[in-house]
Amino acid sequence: MGSHHRDPDRHQLAHQGGRRLPCHQRQDGEIVRHVPLNNFYRLLRSRFRAFMAEDIDVTWGKKLVDVSYSSDPEEEVDGHSTVTAHFADGTSATGRLLLGADSSNSRVRALLLGPERARLHRLSIAATFIDCSFTREQALYLRRTHPLVNLIVHPDGMMGMLAALDCTDASRPETWRFAFYISWRTSAAEQDAEAASGQWGPRERLAQAKEKSLAFADPMRSAYAWMPDDLETVYYTPNGNWDPSMPDHKWDNHGGCITLVGDSAHPMTYHRGQGLNHAIDDAGHIVKLLAKQGNRPLSAVIGEYEAEMRPRAGEEVRLSEMNSYMLHDWDKLSHSPFMTANLTKGTPKSFAAPSTPANGEDSTTTSNGEDHS
Repeated sequence: MGSHHRDPDRHQLAHQGGRRLPCHQRQDGEIVRHVPLNNFYRLLRSRFRAFMAEDIDVTWGKKLVDVSYSSDPEEEVDGHSTVTAHFADGTSATGRLLLGADSSNSRVRALLLGPERARLHRLSIAATFIDCSFTREQALYLRRTHPLVNLIVHPDGMMGMLAALDCTDASRPETWRFAFYISWRTSAAEQDAEAASGQWGPRERLAQAKEKSLAFADPMRSAYAWMPDDLETVYYTPNGNWDPSMPDHKWDNHGGCITLVGDSAHPMTYHRGQGLNHAIDDAGHIVKLLAKQGNRPLSAVIGEYEAEMRPRAGEEVRLSEMNSYMLHDWDKLSHSPFMTANLTKGTPKSFAAPSTPANGEDSTTTSNGEDHS
């Protein structure tokens, strides 16, 4: 597992203050809180995905267009109902269970619930994510405060993050890759106006992020200043979520033939870092249930999985939304779940996840589906 970490030398973090994440304040860079990092891991997604795919027959380049279910005994396999995934290239694949794990803008979710009920709940927060490398001296400087992550909060309703994305070659800092974002409060109307203008490409988003970075202290300010103006690895992401515990979000699993997991089942905001935790929970629970299925019908197995997943993940969707808004509100920042419960999985004792969306906005249009966390 160590080879898939963003920094294989993570065992040294304890000697660099690395088990505490510094949360800085706006222009002066004052540390407002050290967030404990117990059992904290940042995995390089590309390597982790390759690791998880070992010894698995993966077919890449497929685009799902539809799903169908066996309707006659001759279509069954060993007496069991089947589900078939149909792809844009005219091919298909048939099996007993289809797990939709196809991102926050899941096509499987849309097929199960229809486009309106499957649509992401829209939030009044957006972010621009950036992936960049620097000179040796610049890269060493950016990791000076913390070897993995720096968080910066701002009283003007903004939040920034600077993180090591890939630092696997310790001897060549010029090869290190860093990930950044600045997130800010922005209304649905403002997001719509920008989208309708057709004037916001990667360069415009980078210029916008650079302008916002001027309100921050180092290392954020220098990092943005050092980025080339023609950088293409720039990804604007309106924030959204989807709560699987809402009554009108319950899907028909067709007798246990199909269900949702991970971001397809419970896309949530990233400011408390709980999405992967719950995705792993989903996978672990399904595997355990299938391993001890015995003579139970698949409908009972998948029904048990969904009955556990919906309230667990739904609570975190709501808690993460509340946390995201509080992190972008200076008066509420210190009482946010991130500041009081840190990155600990589950609901803090002092909090009850809201039963309705924190901002009360209706679910309307989706985000662009990019996933760069």
